[in-house]
Amino acid sequence: MTRLAILLAALLVAACAALAPAPVALDGLPRAFEVSGRLSIAQSGQGEILRMRWIHGPDDDAWDLASPVGTLVARIVRSEAGLTVHRPGAAPLSASSFAELTENLLGAALDERLLVAWLHGRPLAGPEGWAVTIDESQRIGNQEVARRITASRDDIVVKLVVDQYRPRPE
Repeated sequence: MTRLAILLAALLVAACAALAPAPVALDGLPRAFEVSGRLSIAQSGQGEILRMRWIHGPDDDAWDLASPVGTLVARIVRSEAGLTVHRPGAAPLSASSFAELTENLLGAALDERLLVAWLHGRPLAGPEGWAVTIDESQRIGNQEVARRITASRDDIVVKLVVDQYRPRPE
């Protein structure tokens, strides 16, 4: 009987590990927008500050990441073909997920659906366990949009400052 209990427990643990986390609900949030601002990612006290421009649509995204003085560092494109990073002077890189890509590029795995939620005032932790605060928000049209966001997990701190936001047609 003990072996059967151990086997059942092992199967249950394996089944739980195999289940994908529930997707982040984005009901009621804009499906298309453009945002520009600054992104800061610090890990163990070491950090990077980037300028960013994000064009988000229902089926595609484009992120331009630049140095503080405006030099393009990377362009991340999500389309039906997948995710690709284009960097000046380097071959394009592909990734299976936005989290994998940002982990490799920025040192922090970020879920693009969580970023959409955070940007629109929903400080969700998601399955990754982020502690999120909307430090300041602003009203743009009939939409409440975060102006400053701080998210932390373990020794990683991500800050997003929104300089401009505009809705786009879907």
